[in-house]
Amino acid sequence: MKLITIGELIDRSWEHYHAEFASLMAVSGWILVIAAFNVATLALYPSASRLMTANATLTGPEAAGVAMYAFSNWILGPLLGLAIFVGLIRLVRGQLSGKKTSMRAIVAETRKYFLPTLAVTAMIFGVLIATVLIGFLPSAVLSLLATYTKLGFLTVIATIALIVGLLVSLVLGVRWSVHYYFAPFALLVDDVRGKASMTAARKLVEGRFWGVLIRLAIPKIVFVLVGVLLMALLQFIYSVVSNAFSGLSLDVQLRIGTVFGSVLSTVVAALLNPLIVSSDLMLYQSLKR
Repeated sequence: MKLITIGELIDRSWEHYHAEFASLMAVSGWILVIAAFNVATLALYPSASRLMTANATLTGPEAAGVAMYAFSNWILGPLLGLAIFVGLIRLVRGQLSGKKTSMRAIVAETRKYFLPTLAVTAMIFGVLIATVLIGFLPSAVLSLLATYTKLGFLTVIATIALIVGLLVSLVLGVRWSVHYYFAPFALLVDDVRGKASMTAARKLVEGRFWGVLIRLAIPKIVFVLVGVLLMALLQFIYSVVSNAFSGLSLDVQLRIGTVFGSVLSTVVAALLNPLIVSSDLMLYQSLKR
């Protein structure tokens, strides 16, 4: 059967988003926890002038602010983002099938599928790491040999291997990203677990790589452009308002600007995530037909 068109993906995703906005935001809006955490963290974060001072010693609260900010962006953010992804797919899955699902049920399903989804995500990440190793490991080995043996021709070969490796890594990265993109969907929609979800995702894409790639890319580009325009508008409003407080010190202005940027990007992500998930889930369903 012919795949759903790009126009249909965008239109149907928007129609679903408009019709189910409140319930979608009830799940996607949890990402604002990150914004709230960052606001609290940045209140403790050392000022720009202190960070630029040589040999500056951070106070206890400032050191805690740095640690909390790192925790928020490297641990809490990715884990909460994955939980929201799981919840959105389970929610949209039910909505597209005509089922009404309570938020309590979505929370329970998110808990049930979180670790299996994390495992599948780790496998996909491992595949992408393999593309990097395939691309750069031969060049790195040749460079080490050239360093120890002092043989100039090995340096030339290592440079050529690096260029070829970059191309190979890029091609394999794009190809395998598309091949295994739907592995989490196979788990969360059809309960296909572990390595079998990777196999199921690859089989869906076989023979339709370019069609799938453009249907994955173009709706996201459209949605992200809308998000960029929204951010630009809000940034303009912020700049107008901030000019009214031009008497504030540079440190205070930078801190307020950083807080605003963090909150703004998180709000836009909360608004865009349901559109992207809906589009991808509709494409997944079309691939299965």
